[in-house]
Amino acid sequence: MSTTTGVSTGVRTGTLPRVNLLPTEISEGVKFRNLQAALALVVILAVAVIGVMTYFASGEVSDAQTQVDAAQAQTTTLNHEITSYASVPATYAQVALANAQLAQAMGQEVRYSFVLRDMSLSIPASVYLQTFTITQPVDTPGSVAGAWGGLGITNVTVHGSAATLNDVASWLDSLTKTTYYADPYVTAANRGDVKKATPFTFDGSVIITSKALTNRYADKAGS
Repeated sequence: MSTTTGVSTGVRTGTLPRVNLLPTEISEGVKFRNLQAALALVVILAVAVIGVMTYFASGEVSDAQTQVDAAQAQTTTLNHEITSYASVPATYAQVALANAQLAQAMGQEVRYSFVLRDMSLSIPASVYLQTFTITQPVDTPGSVAGAWGGLGITNVTVHGSAATLNDVASWLDSLTKTTYYADPYVTAANRGDVKKATPFTFDGSVIITSKALTNRYADKAGS
C-alpha cells in the first residue's frame, strides 16, 4: 500500500493580524477613565503641595504676627516712658535758668578771707591796720578807679599806724607784690607827738583787681 504525502507550499507571515472586536465606545471610555485617573492624581499632588506650602506659610505668618505683637507691646511701653519723661525738658529749662541767675548773682564773688589772709602774710610786722573798709559796687563791675588810674572791682581804704614812714613805704611795696591788689596809695601820714616819738598814723587806699574773683559759678550759665 503506497502512501502519498502532500507538502503545502503556502507563505507564512511573522505576525498574526489583530482584529479589534470591541466597539469604539468602549475603547474611548477606557481612555477617558485613564485620563481621569491621571488628572485626579495631578489634582491630589497639587492639593498636597498647596497644603505643605500653606502649612509653612501659616507658620511664617504666625512668627510675623508674634513679632508684630512684640513690637506693638514695646511701642506701648516706650510711649508710657515718653509720657513719664515729658516734664524733663521743662526741668532742664528751669535748671538752666537757675544756673544763669546764679552765675549772674555770684559773678562778682570775692572770697575776702583769702584776700585778707594774703595781706596779713605780706604786711610788715611794725604796721598795724586799725580799720579796713571795703567798697564793692557789684552792679558796675570793674568801675573802681585806683589812685594811679588802674581799674578794679573793689576799693579798700585803711587807717593804721607804723613805727616809721619807712614801715609805711614797706607796706605799700608789699601790696604791689600780692596777686589781688593794685595802685596802693597813702593819702596822709602824721605823728601825734614828735617829742615822745609816738607811732605814725596813716590813711591809705588800694584797689582789688578782677584776679580776686572766684568765678566758681561762671560755668553754670552754660550748663
